[in-house]
Amino acid sequence: MPKKLKLKPSLPGAKLTWLPKKTFELEFSIPWPEVKTAYTQVVDQLTKESKLEGFRKGKAPKALIEKSVDKGKLYEEVINRLLPLSYAKSISQHQLKPAVAPKIQIISAKENEAWQFKATSCELPQVSLGNYTQTVKGVLAKEKIWTPAKGAPDKKEQKDLTETQKLNLIAKSLIDSIRLDLSDLLVESERDRLLAKLLDQIQKLGLSIDQYAISNNKTVDQIKAEYLQTASNSLTLEIILQAIADDKGFKVTDAEIDKMIAAAGDEKIKKALNTPGERAYIASVLRKRQVIDYLLGL
Repeated sequence: MPKKLKLKPSLPGAKLTWLPKKTFELEFSIPWPEVKTAYTQVVDQLTKESKLEGFRKGKAPKALIEKSVDKGKLYEEVINRLLPLSYAKSISQHQLKPAVAPKIQIISAKENEAWQFKATSCELPQVSLGNYTQTVKGVLAKEKIWTPAKGAPDKKEQKDLTETQKLNLIAKSLIDSIRLDLSDLLVESERDRLLAKLLDQIQKLGLSIDQYAISNNKTVDQIKAEYLQTASNSLTLEIILQAIADDKGFKVTDAEIDKMIAAAGDEKIKKALNTPGERAYIASVLRKRQVIDYLLGL
């Protein structure tokens, strides 16, 4: 368990505790009257949607409906209704910027008492870019491909690096030279996302994760460890590229986003892409491309 570094005096409401690597804990409560109101709403909704023997749908007495359902499941639905807003209020209170969905722990959930929760999440790490332009220029100047493999390079036999080779060199140089203190929560969340994608792919092939591991002469733990490192590297690079975009003041215009959407061709796809969320994603892709073009041109 990591040592707690700093306890911020709580404002009325949530208590914030900072842990290492920009990880934080938020302890907050939901007053019993709010819990009770939400419980009543859940039961009322269930009554409208349920059908008991001898009664038409939505006409069974509320008391019978309530007795027919596990109370724990009712309270689970109450939590699902109340928790997102309470967590959002706590985040707003302390002006936090969570980078991943929180891990929620129920501290106390007794009737006629305020319900207590603890949420654990993290923010993105701070980035110190240093002289990244010189780092990139240096690695591109140093790494040239030539033949034959042995002996001094012959200028006539030198070959220019492909764009993919350049990008790989740039990525490695940035990851190696710019160290980020990534939260374990952040890395594990990205690893789990990548593993979920892998599982989906191998299941479509009719394989289990154990069979996949054996076919690659690895253990499941080795695969998880590799994906953890991949997650760390990809997150590190992504955050660095965002920092460079901020440093250079790169921006994406609405016209550029519209142009990319228009290139989709199909009207249904265009409509699906022309939403605030999709436009924001397209903007991030275009902004990243601006950074890549800049780095390739160094």
